[in-house]
Amino acid sequence: MPPPDTIYIPTETGQLPPELLEAMKETEGVIYQTVPVKQQRETDNSGAIFKGIMFFLAIGFYLFFVDDWLKRLPEIIRSKWRQKKTQKVIDSRGDRYHEWLTTYNPYYKSLLVDEQRRFLERTIHFADSKEFRFHSMVEEEYIPVLISGAAVQLTFGLKNYLMDFFHIIHVMRKEYVLNIDKETYYGHVSENGIHISWIHFMEGYKDYGDSVNLGLHEMAHALQFDAYLGYENEHDRKFKDRLNDFSAEGRPVFRAMRAGYSLLFDDYAMTNFDEFWAVSVENFFENPMLFKERLPKLYQEISELLNQDPLLPNKVIDPDLL
Repeated sequence: MPPPDTIYIPTETGQLPPELLEAMKETEGVIYQTVPVKQQRETDNSGAIFKGIMFFLAIGFYLFFVDDWLKRLPEIIRSKWRQKKTQKVIDSRGDRYHEWLTTYNPYYKSLLVDEQRRFLERTIHFADSKEFRFHSMVEEEYIPVLISGAAVQLTFGLKNYLMDFFHIIHVMRKEYVLNIDKETYYGHVSENGIHISWIHFMEGYKDYGDSVNLGLHEMAHALQFDAYLGYENEHDRKFKDRLNDFSAEGRPVFRAMRAGYSLLFDDYAMTNFDEFWAVSVENFFENPMLFKERLPKLYQEISELLNQDPLLPNKVIDPDLL
């Protein structure tokens, strides 16, 4: 008989030779089980399992990476086209845009050179994505640049900065009256677009320290509109979560102001919580040091919300979020 550690390979019929069967009868305490070759082949399916696993891994790879890449392909193409278009504008008018932003936007002027380049690219892209309509005033090239710069300033630390919900920006020469309520406005935001009084916009940047800045104020409203009413992807969802965190921290401050406590902001912030948010943004950019000193927790919430701190040289807190 074969030694105890020998593995016997059965014949094609699955039967043992007669002499081995006879030897097995004489063996005590040893059990042999014959397995027909056909059955053995059916049960030995490790190769098929491996192929199946590889098949599903390939399908998963395709769905997770290739299919996702194909879905993003139009955006990739648009992004490449946008970069080329932006570069053409920078080559032809970049120096002019830089001069305008340096002259009228202290935030831009304070940026490092590389950050100014990114700010300028975003400004060109934002302006190109909007239709500017001028009312009772002459259209001038620098106006869309400066208004777009206010939007980019607010969203400089965000990946999604175009406020895609809005396609039209209305520019009026001075304050205006709305028929709906017969009230006088310097600016407002509605589903019909962003509305800006140009004279008051320029006054906001001329005195950059009084915490009154129409451009930043209206862009804060626009950003809020876009977060809750616009197209939402992963970055927008995270931004909206942070906006809710700001609301949780800000409402006690808002209620305290309405109760009579003087807490840095002007009285207009008490109108409603939406105005409180916009006034907070004005103070955040124009008086960051005082804001941080008086309301450190609220200042921190806005910093995390916008992913930037005006007191930092490069402004952006976490570049990986861009």
